[in-house]
Order: sequence, then structure tokens, then C-alpha cells
Amino acid sequence: MRLGALLRFVLFIGAVPEQDGLRRKRRAFASSDLVFATEINRAAAALLREWPRSLRETLLRMLPPGSNHPAALNFKALFGNFYRHLFRVLPRSDFGFLHDVFETFVIEDWKGLVRRRRHFSAAVRRNSFWVAADEAERVAGTGGGKIRDAVREGGLEAAFVTVRGRSSRTECWIRRDSLNRWIGARDAQLALYMSRPEAERALGLRSVTVARVAAVGAMRYVEGPEQNFPPGFFFLREDVMRIRHAFDRHAVPQMEYSRPGQLIALRQAMTTFLGCDSGLAAVIRAVVDGHLAPVGYTNRFRGITGYLFPTGQLREYRPHKVGPEVFLNFREAAAVLGITRDVVSGLVQKGLLPVAPGHRNGLSKLIPEKEIQHFAENYVATSVLARGPRLNGSAVLRHLKESGTSILAIQIDARRRHACFLPKHIATQITFPPAGC
Repeated sequence: MRLGALLRFVLFIGAVPEQDGLRRKRRAFASSDLVFATEINRAAAALLREWPRSLRETLLRMLPPGSNHPAALNFKALFGNFYRHLFRVLPRSDFGFLHDVFETFVIEDWKGLVRRRRHFSAAVRRNSFWVAADEAERVAGTGGGKIRDAVREGGLEAAFVTVRGRSSRTECWIRRDSLNRWIGARDAQLALYMSRPEAERALGLRSVTVARVAAVGAMRYVEGPEQNFPPGFFFLREDVMRIRHAFDRHAVPQMEYSRPGQLIALRQAMTTFLGCDSGLAAVIRAVVDGHLAPVGYTNRFRGITGYLFPTGQLREYRPHKVGPEVFLNFREAAAVLGITRDVVSGLVQKGLLPVAPGHRNGLSKLIPEKEIQHFAENYVATSVLARGPRLNGSAVLRHLKESGTSILAIQIDARRRHACFLPKHIATQITFPPAGC
């Protein structure tokens, strides 16, 4: 320590004691006042002899006996010039050891409020005896008044302090050890759950899909604020890992996979006929229960969505299969009839394919499978006919018009494009000229 700083330290420490207390104001004296200088040196030596215990004992003697309410303890009222002098005159760069002693006293012995914490280190801010309710919410990672709710329910020990000024207000302060116990109990409960991003990584599902699957009962979940957790959805870890292990326990080979056929990846089954809620949840429950097993895996999709299943087996879990009746969306109907989805939409608008009222798969309208089969038994698309004789659609239409055949034309868009169908009993009697004629 430099000489100037040492002399200031000796003067400060020597002026601290005054009849088992602290000097309220620093008493000025002349440099020639040897009596006072000697008194200061003796007091400094007495304090330094058992440093830092002697200073902490001096500070403890200043605390009023039997004062339990935090509002009754005030730094300025109790320590006066000592508190101001320590932070404003003795910088931490030169007198860090002195600040450390005082902060240890504040952490371990001071049971009052610590309001002006800008002077203190982060350790004091983390360990002060009382913490304001707003800061307690930040420490606990919760919001929405959950800390105050816990106080009202008796789960947290708190003190209410009335601050008078231009307008009176009542502050809520939480005991730090009570808050730590509350957070510990909450975190022990939180450890039983996964956050949504965690569950998303574990299963390879998108965030919204995880929530939808859980909502229809595939796994248990809670909303964070309801359990004093941070905001968001939390999924029971046991259920998530049971699903993951149910898929991974099958030692299936890795396969080359490009598009659905006899086998289909779970990811593509979700987008075609299963959906992302009840249909997918039904498949997951079947795999967990052992009623359904994957036969392969592809790295094209992540997590459980990369497992391959027989297409026919997954179709049994489609969400719009109600009892014995089966419903198809527009894409599936198009695959059955050998046409495109927009042509199916045109047939629906024309009234040739009825949409089942009250049955939907998300935003998709559904058509009874029996209606599609009935249409397929009576009509065939000219585009399907053109595949046989290796003609293009225009050549087939030209030949049909020249022969005077009756055609069913369906407008499929605003540009007046049409799709054409023939009655099946007529289509079986028509012969097309060889290609190039």
C-alpha cells in the first residue's frame, strides 16, 4: 500500500470506535494535534490486532437489539459517516480488503434491506438477506406475479415495507433463504419435465408438432406458469424418453429411401395422410405398446420421423377413419383416380365428388372413399387413356371429338383449363390410331 493510502486507512480505522460505537462524523484535527493522532493510532492498532474480527464485532454492536423487522434497520441511520466514507472516500482499488470485510458483515450479519446496491459487489446482490419481489421473479425465472402468489399461499416468507414520499407505496421483500428453498423445490419438480426445445430435439419433431401430439394424449405436459415454471410448455421426461426408446429398441437396417412406395417414412406419412396430431399420436402409441414396429430407417429425416413403415399399416392409423368408413383427402383421391389434386378440386366444385360434412383433417376437406371408388368405376380420365397408346392428351381429345364421343369436361382453374373424363363403358369400346397417324 502506498504511504498516502496507508495514512488514510489508519486515520479512518482509528476514527471508527467511539464508546463501543462508530463515530457519526469525522472529527477534524490539526496535523500538530499529537494527542488526537496518538489516540487514532492506538485505536487503529487495537482494531488491526484481531483483524477483521474486531471490525465486524464493532459493526455488530451497532445493531439495535431485538430488531426483527427489516424496515427498522438503515445503513445511514446506524453507520452514518462510516458508510458514506467507505464507499466515497476509500476506493475499492486501494482498500478492497476493507470493502470485503464490510460486505461479509452485510451478507452474514445484516438482516435489513439493501437498497442502494450499486456500491456493493455482485456477491452481496446475490446473497443479501432480503430480495425485492420483482428481482425474486427474475432470479426464479418466473413472472406474472407468481412470487407474490406464493407469498399469499404461505410458500415464501416475506416482509412488507411502506415507503413514504410523494406517494406512499408498499414494497414486498422476500427472505433469500426462503426463496432459495422455493426455487430448489420448484427445480426438483422441473427436472421431471423437458422444455419444448428439448423434447423437439429428443423426438425429431417440430415445436408445434410436439405440442399437438401432447395435446391429444401421446405424452403428459404442463404449462409453465401453472407449475411456477418459466413460461412455455413442459413435457414429462419419462413419457418423451419412453417414446424415443420405443422406436430405437428396434434394430432396423438403414435403407436407401427416396419416395413413398411399399414403405413410407413417418415424416412423409405425416404430410400425406396422418397429420401432425391425432394420427401421429395413434402411431406413436402403437409403437410404444408394441402393436406396430418400423422395418427400416433413413437419414433423410431426423429423430423418429426417419423410421420406415409399411404404407398399408400406417394408413390404418389415419385420423379420419371413423369406424368402417374411410375418408380420403384430395391428394389421396387424386392418387386413386390417377389425376392431379386440382382436378379433384374441380370435381368437388362440380358436385361429382361430395365432401363429407363434419370430417376434416386439419384444413383438408375429406371425401368418402366409397364415393371415389364409385366415380372410378364409372369414369376414367382421358389423361389415363393416353398412357396406354402412348399418345399425348391433345391427340386423344382430338380423336374423341372427331369420333363424336360424349366427354365430361371439368374446368380446373380460372384460365379455363379443363380435365376430361369418359364413361367407362364407352372407354372400353374405343380404339385409338397408332402413334404418328
